[in-house]
Amino acid sequence: MTFNVVFTASSYVYQRNLTMGVKFDWMTNFQNTTSDTAVYAGQTLTVTLAYTIPALTGQYSALNQQTHSWTLELWNMAEGATWSVYSGCYDYNYPLPNAAACHTFSSNGYPYTYHQLAVYSSAQASSYNSKLQAKAIIDSLNSALGSTFSPAPGTSAALASLAQANTQMALGNNAYSLGDFATAQTDYQNALNDANAAQSSLSTIGGGTDAATFTSIWLDSVAILLGGIGAVLVGFAGFKYLRGKTRGLPSYAPSAPKA
Repeated sequence: MTFNVVFTASSYVYQRNLTMGVKFDWMTNFQNTTSDTAVYAGQTLTVTLAYTIPALTGQYSALNQQTHSWTLELWNMAEGATWSVYSGCYDYNYPLPNAAACHTFSSNGYPYTYHQLAVYSSAQASSYNSKLQAKAIIDSLNSALGSTFSPAPGTSAALASLAQANTQMALGNNAYSLGDFATAQTDYQNALNDANAAQSSLSTIGGGTDAATFTSIWLDSVAILLGGIGAVLVGFAGFKYLRGKTRGLPSYAPSAPKA
Protein backbone atom coordinates (compact mmCIF):
# COMPACT_ATOMS: atom_id res chain seq x y z
CA MET A 1 0.00 0.00 0.00
CA THR A 2 1.10 3.57 -0.64
CA PHE A 3 -0.08 6.50 1.46
CA ASN A 4 0.09 9.98 -0.06
CA VAL A 5 -0.61 13.16 1.89
CA VAL A 6 -0.64 16.58 0.21
CA PHE A 7 0.80 19.23 2.54
CA THR A 8 0.63 23.00 2.09
CA ALA A 9 2.75 25.14 4.43
CA SER A 10 1.39 28.34 5.91
CA SER A 11 2.98 31.74 5.28
CA TYR A 12 4.88 31.57 8.57
CA VAL A 13 8.55 31.63 7.59
CA TYR A 14 10.50 28.68 8.89
CA GLN A 15 11.59 25.27 7.67
CA ARG A 16 9.23 22.42 8.33
CA ASN A 17 10.61 18.89 8.47
CA LEU A 18 7.92 16.34 7.70
CA THR A 19 7.91 12.66 8.53
CA MET A 20 5.03 10.21 8.31
CA GLY A 21 4.18 6.89 9.92
CA VAL A 22 1.43 4.28 9.79
CA LYS A 23 0.28 1.74 12.36
CA PHE A 24 -2.26 -1.04 11.87
CA ASP A 25 -3.91 -2.93 14.72
CA TRP A 26 -1.52 -5.88 14.27
CA MET A 27 1.52 -3.62 14.84
CA THR A 28 3.07 -2.44 18.11
CA ASN A 29 4.99 0.50 16.59
CA PHE A 30 4.60 2.94 13.71
CA GLN A 31 6.42 2.27 10.46
CA ASN A 32 7.86 5.62 9.42
CA THR A 33 9.39 7.29 6.40
CA THR A 34 13.15 6.80 6.33
CA SER A 35 13.97 10.51 6.06
CA ASP A 36 12.29 13.87 6.63
CA THR A 37 11.02 16.19 3.88
CA ALA A 38 11.84 19.91 4.08
CA VAL A 39 8.96 22.30 3.37
CA TYR A 40 9.12 26.11 3.31
CA ALA A 41 6.52 28.86 3.70
CA GLY A 42 3.72 28.65 1.13
CA GLN A 43 5.11 25.49 -0.48
CA THR A 44 2.89 22.52 -1.43
CA LEU A 45 4.19 18.98 -1.81
CA THR A 46 3.24 15.32 -1.37
CA VAL A 47 4.62 13.13 1.39
CA THR A 48 4.65 9.44 0.48
CA LEU A 49 4.93 6.31 2.59
CA ALA A 50 4.99 2.77 1.16
CA TYR A 51 3.91 -0.17 3.29
CA THR A 52 3.89 -3.88 2.45
CA ILE A 53 0.99 -5.95 3.81
CA PRO A 54 2.41 -9.08 5.52
CA ALA A 55 2.00 -12.43 3.81
CA LEU A 56 -0.80 -14.51 5.33
CA THR A 57 1.53 -16.94 7.08
CA GLY A 58 2.75 -17.54 10.61
CA GLN A 59 1.55 -14.89 13.07
CA TYR A 60 -0.24 -13.10 10.24
CA SER A 61 -2.12 -16.14 8.90
CA ALA A 62 -5.47 -14.90 10.26
CA LEU A 63 -5.27 -11.29 9.05
CA ASN A 64 -7.94 -12.03 6.45
CA GLN A 65 -10.45 -13.21 9.07
CA GLN A 66 -11.54 -9.69 10.10
CA THR A 67 -11.22 -6.02 9.16
CA HIS A 68 -8.49 -3.87 10.68
CA SER A 69 -8.17 -0.36 12.10
CA TRP A 70 -5.28 1.94 11.15
CA THR A 71 -3.71 5.27 12.10
CA LEU A 72 -1.60 7.49 9.86
CA GLU A 73 0.31 10.42 11.39
CA LEU A 74 2.13 13.26 9.63
CA TRP A 75 4.72 14.96 11.86
CA ASN A 76 6.43 18.33 11.67
CA MET A 77 9.49 18.52 13.90
CA ALA A 78 12.84 20.20 14.12
CA GLU A 79 15.70 18.17 12.66
CA GLY A 80 16.99 15.73 15.23
CA ALA A 81 13.89 16.10 17.42
CA THR A 82 12.19 13.05 18.84
CA TRP A 83 8.53 12.48 19.43
CA SER A 84 7.23 11.33 22.79
CA VAL A 85 4.30 8.94 22.61
CA TYR A 86 2.88 10.71 25.67
CA SER A 87 2.73 14.11 23.97
CA GLY A 88 -0.27 13.53 21.73
CA CYS A 89 -0.03 15.68 18.62
CA TYR A 90 2.02 18.46 20.22
CA ASP A 91 5.38 18.25 21.96
CA TYR A 92 5.98 21.10 24.44
CA ASN A 93 9.67 20.21 24.74
CA TYR A 94 10.35 22.35 21.64
CA PRO A 95 9.34 26.03 21.47
CA LEU A 96 7.84 27.64 18.35
CA PRO A 97 8.59 27.52 15.52
CA ASN A 98 10.32 24.18 16.15
CA ALA A 99 7.54 22.69 18.26
CA ALA A 100 6.65 19.18 17.23
CA ALA A 101 3.11 18.90 15.91
CA CYS A 102 1.18 16.33 13.87
CA HIS A 103 -1.97 15.64 11.95
CA THR A 104 -3.72 12.29 12.43
CA PHE A 105 -5.76 10.31 9.92
CA SER A 106 -7.56 7.32 11.41
CA SER A 107 -10.11 4.65 10.51
CA ASN A 108 -11.88 5.65 13.74
CA GLY A 109 -11.98 9.38 13.10
CA TYR A 110 -13.96 11.70 10.82
CA PRO A 111 -14.17 11.60 7.82
CA TYR A 112 -12.66 8.10 7.68
CA THR A 113 -14.86 6.50 10.34
CA TYR A 114 -15.40 2.77 9.71
CA HIS A 115 -13.17 2.83 6.61
CA GLN A 116 -11.22 -0.11 7.88
CA LEU A 117 -8.79 -2.30 5.97
CA ALA A 118 -9.69 -5.77 4.71
CA VAL A 119 -6.94 -8.18 3.70
CA TYR A 120 -7.90 -10.96 1.28
CA SER A 121 -6.12 -14.15 0.34
CA SER A 122 -5.99 -15.05 -3.35
CA ALA A 123 -8.71 -17.69 -3.03
CA GLN A 124 -10.83 -15.37 -0.90
CA ALA A 125 -10.63 -12.50 -3.39
CA SER A 126 -11.36 -14.79 -6.32
CA SER A 127 -14.33 -16.43 -4.59
CA TYR A 128 -15.81 -13.09 -3.56
CA ASN A 129 -15.51 -11.79 -7.11
CA SER A 130 -17.35 -14.87 -8.42
CA LYS A 131 -20.00 -14.40 -5.74
CA LEU A 132 -20.71 -10.81 -6.80
CA GLN A 133 -21.04 -11.81 -10.46
CA ALA A 134 -23.25 -14.82 -9.71
CA LYS A 135 -25.47 -12.89 -7.29
CA ALA A 136 -26.18 -10.18 -9.86
CA ILE A 137 -27.40 -12.75 -12.39
CA ILE A 138 -29.27 -14.90 -9.86
CA ASP A 139 -31.11 -11.92 -8.34
CA SER A 140 -32.18 -10.79 -11.80
CA LEU A 141 -33.41 -14.25 -12.80
CA ASN A 142 -35.16 -14.83 -9.46
CA SER A 143 -37.03 -11.57 -9.95
CA ALA A 144 -38.01 -12.33 -13.54
CA LEU A 145 -38.85 -16.03 -13.25
CA GLY A 146 -40.26 -15.96 -9.74
CA SER A 147 -42.91 -13.33 -10.48
CA THR A 148 -45.09 -15.45 -12.79
CA PHE A 149 -48.07 -17.56 -11.70
CA SER A 150 -46.65 -20.57 -13.54
CA PRO A 151 -43.38 -21.15 -15.38
CA ALA A 152 -43.48 -19.35 -18.68
CA PRO A 153 -43.00 -21.36 -21.87
CA GLY A 154 -39.35 -21.94 -22.63
CA THR A 155 -38.08 -21.56 -19.04
CA SER A 156 -37.81 -25.21 -17.96
CA ALA A 157 -34.06 -25.44 -18.53
CA ALA A 158 -33.47 -21.97 -17.05
CA LEU A 159 -35.40 -22.81 -13.88
CA ALA A 160 -33.44 -26.02 -13.41
CA SER A 161 -30.11 -24.20 -13.77
CA LEU A 162 -31.31 -21.36 -11.55
CA ALA A 163 -32.29 -23.78 -8.77
CA GLN A 164 -28.84 -25.33 -8.94
CA ALA A 165 -27.21 -21.88 -8.91
CA ASN A 166 -29.13 -20.95 -5.74
CA THR A 167 -28.02 -24.19 -4.09
CA GLN A 168 -24.37 -23.58 -4.99
CA MET A 169 -24.62 -19.99 -3.74
CA ALA A 170 -25.89 -21.21 -0.36
CA LEU A 171 -23.06 -23.74 -0.13
CA GLY A 172 -20.53 -21.03 -0.99
CA ASN A 173 -21.91 -18.66 1.65
CA ASN A 174 -21.63 -21.37 4.28
CA ALA A 175 -18.04 -22.26 3.32
CA TYR A 176 -17.04 -18.59 3.24
CA SER A 177 -18.49 -17.95 6.71
CA LEU A 178 -16.40 -20.87 8.03
CA GLY A 179 -13.22 -19.46 6.48
CA ASP A 180 -12.96 -22.29 3.97
CA PHE A 181 -12.22 -20.02 1.03
CA ALA A 182 -10.97 -22.77 -1.28
CA THR A 183 -14.31 -24.58 -1.07
CA ALA A 184 -16.18 -21.27 -1.29
CA GLN A 185 -14.26 -20.43 -4.46
CA THR A 186 -15.41 -23.69 -6.07
CA ASP A 187 -19.03 -23.28 -4.93
CA TYR A 188 -19.28 -19.64 -6.06
CA GLN A 189 -17.75 -20.52 -9.44
CA ASN A 190 -20.28 -23.33 -9.83
CA ALA A 191 -23.06 -20.88 -8.93
CA LEU A 192 -21.78 -18.47 -11.57
CA ASN A 193 -21.59 -21.24 -14.18
CA ASP A 194 -25.16 -22.36 -13.43
CA ALA A 195 -26.43 -18.77 -13.47
CA ASN A 196 -24.78 -18.18 -16.83
CA ALA A 197 -26.33 -21.42 -18.13
CA ALA A 198 -29.78 -20.29 -16.97
CA GLN A 199 -29.35 -16.93 -18.63
CA SER A 200 -28.03 -18.52 -21.81
CA SER A 201 -30.95 -20.94 -22.09
CA LEU A 202 -33.40 -18.04 -22.05
CA SER A 203 -31.65 -16.36 -24.95
CA THR A 204 -31.84 -19.51 -27.10
CA ILE A 205 -34.73 -19.78 -29.57
CA GLY A 206 -37.05 -22.40 -28.14
CA GLY A 207 -35.17 -22.14 -24.85
CA GLY A 208 -36.17 -25.60 -23.69
CA THR A 209 -39.90 -25.04 -24.27
CA ASP A 210 -41.93 -28.20 -23.74
CA ALA A 211 -45.57 -29.07 -24.33
CA ALA A 212 -46.18 -29.86 -20.67
CA THR A 213 -45.05 -26.41 -19.55
CA PHE A 214 -47.15 -24.68 -22.19
CA THR A 215 -50.21 -26.80 -21.35
CA SER A 216 -49.78 -26.02 -17.66
CA ILE A 217 -49.74 -22.29 -18.38
CA TRP A 218 -52.83 -22.59 -20.61
CA LEU A 219 -54.83 -24.63 -18.10
CA ASP A 220 -53.97 -22.28 -15.25
CA SER A 221 -55.04 -19.29 -17.32
CA VAL A 222 -58.31 -20.93 -18.39
CA ALA A 223 -59.03 -21.96 -14.79
CA ILE A 224 -58.64 -18.38 -13.61
CA LEU A 225 -60.90 -17.15 -16.42
CA LEU A 226 -63.57 -19.80 -15.78
CA GLY A 227 -63.37 -19.13 -12.07
CA GLY A 228 -64.26 -15.52 -12.74
CA ILE A 229 -67.13 -16.45 -15.06
CA GLY A 230 -68.36 -18.98 -12.52
CA ALA A 231 -68.50 -16.30 -9.83
CA VAL A 232 -70.60 -14.12 -12.13
CA LEU A 233 -72.97 -17.01 -12.91
CA VAL A 234 -73.32 -17.91 -9.24
CA GLY A 235 -74.12 -14.31 -8.43
CA PHE A 236 -76.72 -14.15 -11.19
CA ALA A 237 -78.32 -17.42 -10.05
CA GLY A 238 -78.49 -16.18 -6.48
CA PHE A 239 -80.22 -13.01 -7.64
CA LYS A 240 -82.82 -15.03 -9.60
CA TYR A 241 -83.37 -17.27 -6.59
CA LEU A 242 -84.01 -14.36 -4.26
CA ARG A 243 -86.48 -12.78 -6.68
CA GLY A 244 -88.39 -16.06 -7.01
CA LYS A 245 -88.25 -16.73 -3.26
CA THR A 246 -89.62 -13.30 -2.46
CA ARG A 247 -92.58 -13.69 -4.77
CA GLY A 248 -93.36 -17.13 -3.32
CA LEU A 249 -93.60 -16.05 0.34
CA PRO A 250 -97.13 -16.44 1.85
CA SER A 251 -97.08 -13.02 3.44
CA TYR A 252 -96.11 -11.30 0.23
CA ALA A 253 -98.73 -8.92 -1.11
CA PRO A 254 -98.03 -6.30 -3.70
CA SER A 255 -99.03 -2.84 -2.65
CA ALA A 256 -102.12 -1.37 -4.27
CA PRO A 257 -101.49 1.38 -6.75
CA LYS A 258 -102.11 4.84 -5.38
CA ALA A 259 -104.64 7.12 -7.01
